[in-house]
Amino acid sequence: MSVKPNTDDPLYRAKIELICLGRTLMPDDESFERTVATLVLFGVWATIVIGPMFFPEAEPPRGELQISITAVAFLVLGRMWDLEIERVLDGVTISTDGGQPRDRDRED
Repeated sequence: MSVKPNTDDPLYRAKIELICLGRTLMPDDESFERTVATLVLFGVWATIVIGPMFFPEAEPPRGELQISITAVAFLVLGRMWDLEIERVLDGVTISTDGGQPRDRDRED
Protein backbone atom coordinates (compact mmCIF):
# COMPACT_ATOMS: atom_id res chain seq x y z
CA MET A 1 0.00 0.00 0.00
CA SER A 2 1.53 3.32 -1.04
CA VAL A 3 0.65 6.68 0.40
CA LYS A 4 -0.11 9.37 -2.14
CA PRO A 5 1.57 12.69 -1.22
CA ASN A 6 -0.62 15.72 -0.65
CA THR A 7 0.36 18.01 -3.50
CA ASP A 8 -1.71 20.85 -2.03
CA ASP A 9 0.61 21.09 0.98
CA PRO A 10 2.85 24.18 0.58
CA LEU A 11 5.79 22.55 2.40
CA TYR A 12 5.65 19.52 0.14
CA ARG A 13 5.52 21.80 -2.90
CA ALA A 14 8.52 23.82 -1.62
CA LYS A 15 10.46 20.58 -1.08
CA ILE A 16 9.76 19.46 -4.65
CA GLU A 17 10.75 22.89 -6.03
CA LEU A 18 14.08 22.75 -4.15
CA ILE A 19 14.74 19.26 -5.50
CA CYS A 20 14.02 20.48 -9.04
CA LEU A 21 16.27 23.52 -8.56
CA GLY A 22 19.08 21.27 -7.36
CA ARG A 23 18.67 18.96 -10.33
CA THR A 24 18.59 21.92 -12.70
CA LEU A 25 21.96 23.08 -11.41
CA MET A 26 23.27 19.57 -12.17
CA PRO A 27 25.33 18.85 -9.08
CA ASP A 28 28.05 16.32 -9.71
CA ASP A 29 31.45 15.67 -8.19
CA GLU A 30 32.90 18.79 -9.81
CA SER A 31 30.07 21.25 -9.19
CA PHE A 32 28.62 20.11 -5.85
CA GLU A 33 30.23 22.96 -3.90
CA ARG A 34 29.05 25.53 -6.43
CA THR A 35 25.54 24.13 -6.28
CA VAL A 36 25.43 24.33 -2.48
CA ALA A 37 26.90 27.85 -2.53
CA THR A 38 24.35 28.89 -5.17
CA LEU A 39 21.45 27.58 -3.09
CA VAL A 40 22.76 29.33 0.03
CA LEU A 41 23.34 32.61 -1.82
CA PHE A 42 19.91 32.41 -3.43
CA GLY A 43 18.33 31.69 -0.04
CA VAL A 44 20.01 34.70 1.58
CA TRP A 45 19.05 36.93 -1.35
CA ALA A 46 15.45 35.73 -1.26
CA THR A 47 15.26 36.25 2.50
CA ILE A 48 16.50 39.84 2.27
CA VAL A 49 14.77 40.98 -0.92
CA ILE A 50 11.67 38.83 -1.30
CA GLY A 51 11.07 37.76 2.31
CA PRO A 52 9.42 40.98 3.53
CA MET A 53 6.61 40.45 1.01
CA PHE A 54 5.49 37.38 2.93
CA PHE A 55 5.95 38.72 6.45
CA PRO A 56 3.97 41.93 7.05
CA GLU A 57 5.86 42.74 10.25
CA ALA A 58 9.20 42.75 8.42
CA GLU A 59 10.29 46.06 6.96
CA PRO A 60 11.70 45.77 3.41
CA PRO A 61 15.14 47.22 2.73
CA ARG A 62 15.45 50.49 0.82
CA GLY A 63 15.27 50.32 -2.96
CA GLU A 64 18.96 51.10 -3.43
CA LEU A 65 19.92 48.27 -1.08
CA GLN A 66 17.63 45.81 -2.86
CA ILE A 67 19.13 46.69 -6.23
CA SER A 68 22.68 46.47 -4.85
CA ILE A 69 22.10 43.10 -3.20
CA THR A 70 20.48 41.76 -6.36
CA ALA A 71 23.34 43.00 -8.53
CA VAL A 72 26.00 41.47 -6.27
CA ALA A 73 24.12 38.16 -6.02
CA PHE A 74 23.74 37.85 -9.78
CA LEU A 75 27.36 38.94 -10.33
CA VAL A 76 28.63 36.25 -7.97
CA LEU A 77 26.35 33.62 -9.50
CA GLY A 78 27.47 34.62 -12.99
CA ARG A 79 31.12 34.28 -12.05
CA MET A 80 30.58 30.96 -10.28
CA TRP A 81 28.76 29.42 -13.25
CA ASP A 82 30.87 31.20 -15.91
CA LEU A 83 27.95 33.22 -17.27
CA GLU A 84 29.52 36.39 -18.58
CA ILE A 85 27.83 39.10 -20.61
CA GLU A 86 30.63 39.11 -23.18
CA ARG A 87 29.84 35.51 -24.10
CA VAL A 88 26.18 36.33 -24.54
CA LEU A 89 26.86 39.49 -26.53
CA ASP A 90 29.30 37.72 -28.86
CA GLY A 91 26.41 35.69 -30.21
CA VAL A 92 24.07 38.66 -30.69
CA THR A 93 24.19 40.74 -33.86
CA ILE A 94 22.73 44.21 -33.62
CA SER A 95 21.97 46.01 -36.84
CA THR A 96 21.12 49.71 -36.93
CA ASP A 97 20.92 50.03 -40.72
CA GLY A 98 18.01 47.67 -41.35
CA GLY A 99 20.31 44.92 -42.60
CA GLN A 100 21.37 46.85 -45.72
CA PRO A 101 25.00 46.42 -46.76
CA ARG A 102 27.19 49.45 -46.30
CA ASP A 103 29.58 50.78 -48.91
CA ARG A 104 32.62 49.54 -47.05
CA ASP A 105 31.11 46.02 -46.83
CA ARG A 106 30.94 45.64 -50.62
CA GLU A 107 33.82 44.12 -52.44
CA ASP A 108 34.59 45.69 -55.80
